[in-house]
Amino acid sequence: MKKEFAYQVARIIGTPLFKNYYNLSIYGKENIPEQGPIIFCGNHLHVLDQFPVIAATDKTIHWMAKKEYFDGKLGPLFEMTGAICVDRQGDSKKAEQEALKYLESGSAIGLFPEGTRNGLKSGRIRELYKLYADEMDFESFSHKLPEDILYSQVLLLDELYQEGKISLEDYKNYILNSSDLLNGLKKGYNTEIVEDSILLPFKYGAVSMAQKTGASIVPFAVTGEYKKNSDDLCVRFGEPFQIDTYEPLTEANVRLREKVKTLVYENKKTN
Repeated sequence: MKKEFAYQVARIIGTPLFKNYYNLSIYGKENIPEQGPIIFCGNHLHVLDQFPVIAATDKTIHWMAKKEYFDGKLGPLFEMTGAICVDRQGDSKKAEQEALKYLESGSAIGLFPEGTRNGLKSGRIRELYKLYADEMDFESFSHKLPEDILYSQVLLLDELYQEGKISLEDYKNYILNSSDLLNGLKKGYNTEIVEDSILLPFKYGAVSMAQKTGASIVPFAVTGEYKKNSDDLCVRFGEPFQIDTYEPLTEANVRLREKVKTLVYENKKTN
């Protein structure tokens, strides 16, 4: 109860500030069930991605967060508000058991099935720069590298290049022109595969826990920039669904990912 109280205090104080500062748009809020256990599942681009969801509902959501967050300056806040610590280098079952307890008591949890943020980390950026080292310095490369390029899109380019389906020059061009990446690749490659690169593969935790507890999964997508008075930051919720006891988890996971992917593209059409 103490954690729920702390969560609600933080939500009540923080939500108006967050929504006003970022000019957040919320779609599909009516799809969030009023009762019963819920698993909120969505894409992950930014460290703040749970906050648009928090701002959309008065439910207490126990977010699954990596251990590093608990070890940082905001660790006490994560602990106090009932977040679930996920030790990716240790016993991951402990976090799942804690999440299952919340669901079995009728509470809500939140997680990102991609398992990590779908952005380029510093190590991969340095690796990519080697392709351009003869043409520009690292600072120039960093400036030209699009902010919205996704790690999942780079993985697709890696695959196409390794298979000999695109040239090195095509690869380099798409890296620095991510706005042309999808449209350019669609001209010569399977459209479905190209569009699918908007997300990383999903881990099975969400569908597994939903099947074990009967919890409803509420898919969501967050897109746009986290900047003051943003003109495109939004969160969109899809219709809730459940995982049948006998449904193969592989099929359930594909179903969840397709729903989140659809919401991402709906956001992009809106904004």
